[in-house]
Amino acid sequence: MSRLNRRLLIAALICSPMLAHAQATAPRTIKLVVPFPPGGNVDVTARLIAPELAKALGQSVIIENKAGASGTIGLDTVAKAPPDGLTIGLASPINHLAAPSLHPRLPYDSIKDFTPVGLVASVPMVLAVGTSVPASDVQDLIKLAKAREGKMSMASAGSGSGNHIVGELFQDATQVKFVHVPYRGSAPANTDLAGGHVDLHFDQLSSLMPLLQSGRVRALAVTTAKRSPLLPDVPTLAESGVPGFDASTTLGLVLPAGATPDTVNRFSSALKAVTQNPAMREQFLRLGAEPIAGSPEDYAAFIRTEIARTARIVREANITLD
Repeated sequence: MSRLNRRLLIAALICSPMLAHAQATAPRTIKLVVPFPPGGNVDVTARLIAPELAKALGQSVIIENKAGASGTIGLDTVAKAPPDGLTIGLASPINHLAAPSLHPRLPYDSIKDFTPVGLVASVPMVLAVGTSVPASDVQDLIKLAKAREGKMSMASAGSGSGNHIVGELFQDATQVKFVHVPYRGSAPANTDLAGGHVDLHFDQLSSLMPLLQSGRVRALAVTTAKRSPLLPDVPTLAESGVPGFDASTTLGLVLPAGATPDTVNRFSSALKAVTQNPAMREQFLRLGAEPIAGSPEDYAAFIRTEIARTARIVREANITLD
């Protein structure tokens, strides 16, 4: 062996353990699973928080869209992942809170198979009507619905969707009955709403905003406990004579079950840093969302309450999936 080759061999032997140690101790990439396709509200929220979470955690955060089965496939990926802090998921009402009532063979337990990190943001829904509906406020709509004896039509993004469930909550609270017209997503439902083919739709503010701004549909109320800064003149349902009504698309971060307290606290602290950042809050508000800075315990309590409330509505309204 030549002198040069011996030196290269010695250098390699010296560097190999150092390289292995560096690889073992380098921060590994975190995967943020988004259980829905790119472009929707959940995906937009994930892409908003991912870079800031990466800064707060000191690790790269990449997004993996894993859609299908109303978001349950992606959330199941999180449930089945090792609780090592390298896989987190963005849970929504449809795949986390309503799923136990809608899926008889749900592959995960919404409580036992996840460790709550914290709520991220809440997006209000809007009760919108087509321009041909002769109702200027919620009480007018209720009177009209009762006069037409269950003939008014209510669009949704599909049977069992968040839009559908909020619509059922409204009917339960006001003792009116609409004909449910399920679509395959909010976009076609809103297109038919604007075209006068259905009478009303409960949908996320972010999805409805272009139609509201163009005057093709009208907003009668928002579904949250307080008004939206983007629609300051639109009252809440509670202000409109439906007391105690509060519903929204609320997203939260979850880890697989078994995550250590240190891991949970680390992610919880990073999430609070993101949602309390004034610049980030401004970006959330521009999307029609309100960031939430709560604890893992707050989120756990929210999950249990909402699963029970959703189960009651699904049972009483006999909601089934398409």
